[in-house]
Amino acid sequence: MKKQTKIILGAISLVFLLAWVLAYKLHWFGGKTDAQLADSIVTDTVQQAATVGEPILVPVSSTDEEKKEVIIDFPTNGNKVEDFVPQTYKIALEAKGLLDSDDLEDAVLVLQHKTDSTAKRPTLVLLKEPGGGYRLHATSWEAIGAAYINGDFPQYDNEDISIDQNRTLVISTYSIGPVGNRDTRYRFINNELELVNMETYNQGAGGQTRAEYDILNHKITVEEVNTMKEDMPSTLSHAKLPLNKHYLFKDIDPVTVFSE
Repeated sequence: MKKQTKIILGAISLVFLLAWVLAYKLHWFGGKTDAQLADSIVTDTVQQAATVGEPILVPVSSTDEEKKEVIIDFPTNGNKVEDFVPQTYKIALEAKGLLDSDDLEDAVLVLQHKTDSTAKRPTLVLLKEPGGGYRLHATSWEAIGAAYINGDFPQYDNEDISIDQNRTLVISTYSIGPVGNRDTRYRFINNELELVNMETYNQGAGGQTRAEYDILNHKITVEEVNTMKEDMPSTLSHAKLPLNKHYLFKDIDPVTVFSE
């Protein structure tokens, strides 16, 4: 009997202890979870800072940091191409030629950050104005990749931009590594600069892949070469691109636009 009594008394004591801890937490923390408590602390800090007019510093998670992108408000007009280059950037590549429907020499610039070689590089399309100077037609942050990977390795072995005699903007990148080669061609259609053709080449252990995306004719051609065999046999496959779909220079990423 004494043993049973001790067990009962111990159980009662444990219940009272848990009740006391719960009451303590409710009194001091309002019954909030750890996440709610953290949000409450941040909110209180912001409110107090706003009250006294001090700068507000709110913790930002690493996920939020990764999602941040550089936003630059490029001028819409300039007397010369240099007027469109921010102080923290330099011109990495430049091409001039006839791009839109008039006979005024246009310009395309690829800009590179002066101190961060891994930063995205904006490509600016500048149209020559009849009265002189240039007008910014479009900007792409994806038309060409960053100059370096991890700050140590160039992403491309060679890169080039040009405007050919057919009023086509050609952006070419070459790499013997996994990035491979890519030629993208853009042309004005209904006053918008659109992707009209792209060719890619990649090689790896045992094979080579060449692909052409002919947007104007709505077709894809892929050639696979088996380099593991002495005669290196190849196979061709074809697919259709959707009709009436437009791939605007300012919107698309050539790396992923046809990944589906």
